[in-house]
Amino acid sequence: MTRLPLLPFLPFLPFLPFCIAIVLLLVSSTISVSSNAQATKKRSNAADAIAHVKRAIEQIKQFGTQKAFAEFNRKDSPFNTTSNINPHGDLYMLVYQFDGVQPVHGKNPNIIGKNVYEMRDKDGVYLIKEMINTCKSKESKGWVHYQWPDSITGAMMSKQTYVERFADYCVGTGIYKPQ
Repeated sequence: MTRLPLLPFLPFLPFLPFCIAIVLLLVSSTISVSSNAQATKKRSNAADAIAHVKRAIEQIKQFGTQKAFAEFNRKDSPFNTTSNINPHGDLYMLVYQFDGVQPVHGKNPNIIGKNVYEMRDKDGVYLIKEMINTCKSKESKGWVHYQWPDSITGAMMSKQTYVERFADYCVGTGIYKPQ
């Protein structure tokens, strides 16, 4: 293996730290611009969330809970990723039994089958309890407001989840409130 002599590069050696700093600055700027683009990406609104839940309920009616829940639990399901029924890709399905057990979570398979009834947000709001109570109310549907980490930026944000009762289940999806 032939080694290149260092002698021709010696005049440029004092500029090496400057060149490294420029490269690092360019890389960090690119990452920052990419993160900001994702954070400002168009998001689903309240009407999108309501329509999404209604589509999910239709899916349950058509295919039954077992098949529909299996579909909703797939991370690559059109209910949980960018698709014609989820054009911004920021919605995902949630389903709760009235005892707090969660048979569906479209983004976090580790929580499926666990009792999350006592889950709270950073302000102490019992969000699952409120969702279930909303589904059990006379209206059988509505919005629950709480604080939750943004799925794109990780920043704590105001979130609202639309839930609707179907049989003995509370079916929902959430959106982040515009700041």
